[in-house]
Amino acid sequence: MRVSRLVFVLALAPALAQELEWTEVRQLGLEGQGWTDVEHPYDRLPAKAEKMVRPPVWGLSHDSAGMSVRFSTASPTISVRWTVRREKLALPHMPATGVSGVDLYVRHNNQWRWLANGRPEHKTNEQAMVKDWTGGRRDYLLYLPLYNGVDSVEVGVPAGAKLERGAPLPRSERPIVFYGTSILQGGCASRPGMAYPALVGRILDWPTINLGFSGNALSEPEMAQLLAELDPAVYVYDSLPNLSPQQVRERTEPFLRTLRKAHPQTPIVLIENVIYTNADFVESRRVSAADKNSALLAIYKKLVAEGDKRLSYVKAPALLGNDGEATVDGTHPTDLGFRRMADAIAPAVRKWLKH
Repeated sequence: MRVSRLVFVLALAPALAQELEWTEVRQLGLEGQGWTDVEHPYDRLPAKAEKMVRPPVWGLSHDSAGMSVRFSTASPTISVRWTVRREKLALPHMPATGVSGVDLYVRHNNQWRWLANGRPEHKTNEQAMVKDWTGGRRDYLLYLPLYNGVDSVEVGVPAGAKLERGAPLPRSERPIVFYGTSILQGGCASRPGMAYPALVGRILDWPTINLGFSGNALSEPEMAQLLAELDPAVYVYDSLPNLSPQQVRERTEPFLRTLRKAHPQTPIVLIENVIYTNADFVESRRVSAADKNSALLAIYKKLVAEGDKRLSYVKAPALLGNDGEATVDGTHPTDLGFRRMADAIAPAVRKWLKH
């Protein structure tokens, strides 16, 4: 370990030795944030939500899941310096690169391609993400941590190099708004760009807002009121893994009706509870997921029968596959699981987007 660490430090030394000019990413345009009236500049809920939602939800709103920044530069060297809000950098089942790291993509042949990740070792980290590149100006996309908050994020380029806002997305500026559980928030992606809302955003080349709240997506009326304040292109509702079958029957329909009352024409995509990958061996998990999905399907059919023509429905078998290889613990997807989820959900969202 000591030798590999020495090699890593020496590899970064030339880039970090350059005189860098640092730009706070908010000056470049922070994306993935639904409200501007926030208590902390990187919060996911507005300041007023502290008095509206349960304390665990408010605490999780400080995580920067889904936030990103697009920028453009011709610099051959790009560094990132970021400070997270909590000392705990990793979780027992999720690496520090996903919990507290940053993730850099580059636009290549009109597609977003992964380039480098920022590997946190302390609350404040500085890392060279790009070294000795040539070929002129490129567009970049930097994702922020999934399960930690940030106090600051800066992009550094050598003195004299231009760093500018990224080019506007080619399509709508109205985002896709995702509401859901720890799965939606990004547990347990190896890096921020692999959470399924981020994947869907890149597949569709569309802005996204991640309102995943680990263990706390209970579909309360207060959260429905907050989501109804937004004006998205599409809502994605993925709350079932945190609900009991009874809660699905009691809470989901009022939640959806609140959104529909505020936005009569906004499409809503409903996601079934994933089929837990060990459900074949744990009957209670199989029965629970099946009961919740049956309840959601009944609500969907009821709303469609009433005339709601702007609903889509994604069934569970399409989400994780049937080989049992797509999760860390039977519930939370690996990167493989997230890719499968994104491939299943993106088409249901795409049908509503105006191209």
